[in-house]
Amino acid sequence: MMVFVIGCLLTGALAGFLAGLFGIGGGLVIVPVLVYLLPKIGVPDALSMTVALGSSFATIVITAFSSAHRHHKLGNVDWQAAKYLIPSLMISVFIAGLFISRLPKSVTSKVFAVMVLYLAAKMVLSIKRQTGNRPLTAKNGIIGGTLIGIVSSFAGIAGGAFIVPFLNARGIEIKKAIGTSSFCGALLGLSGMISFIVSGWGLSDLPPYSIGYIYLPAVLLITLVSFFTSKLGADMTTKLPVPTLKKAFALWLCIIALKMLFT
Repeated sequence: MMVFVIGCLLTGALAGFLAGLFGIGGGLVIVPVLVYLLPKIGVPDALSMTVALGSSFATIVITAFSSAHRHHKLGNVDWQAAKYLIPSLMISVFIAGLFISRLPKSVTSKVFAVMVLYLAAKMVLSIKRQTGNRPLTAKNGIIGGTLIGIVSSFAGIAGGAFIVPFLNARGIEIKKAIGTSSFCGALLGLSGMISFIVSGWGLSDLPPYSIGYIYLPAVLLITLVSFFTSKLGADMTTKLPVPTLKKAFALWLCIIALKMLFT
């Protein structure tokens, strides 16, 4: 149990720091670590990926709402864009979560690995984009929100890696795209968490202190630390060689993804 506690605290510290430094979702760090740690406290290996995804969404709820509140105070939330995205995001995440929770670990872990490889490549190869001029309409907002919600469900992330460029390409400047993504991600995480609670309700193989597929001790330990280290990461963006760190982090993600893909 001590290994699990220390592992969750270290994971929270790293996930929060990287989230503040790079503006990424903590699920990229949290999910693979929990997949490794959960079997050590008696969670059946077949359920470890699903519990990791559900618990990751629960951590998003706690941290993303705090971030969204700060962005709202700064005036960085485009409520018109949020109005288009939020319904489709929440509905698609909820439905996809019910489906994903019933897939075998061999499938979900490989889909997660492919998602991580894509995001790692995007992190390394991306260049600074100019704000696009394609209009954001109700139609493309609903379609975009639905697709982002589905892929986020497989990775246990808040979807910021997809929402920000989607909004920026449709004429929303980057600060407002990030702030809007933070608010949308908080509600996405809430919907994902509820979906994994419903789908895992009443299962006998889950560890004590679980609500559906949400393992509360992991959520509390991770967010206890990530809440503070995310601020530290944000402060360090001007002091550390961020491009070099992004490449190193992307390499680490690739190693994790390849391990999950071929095991």
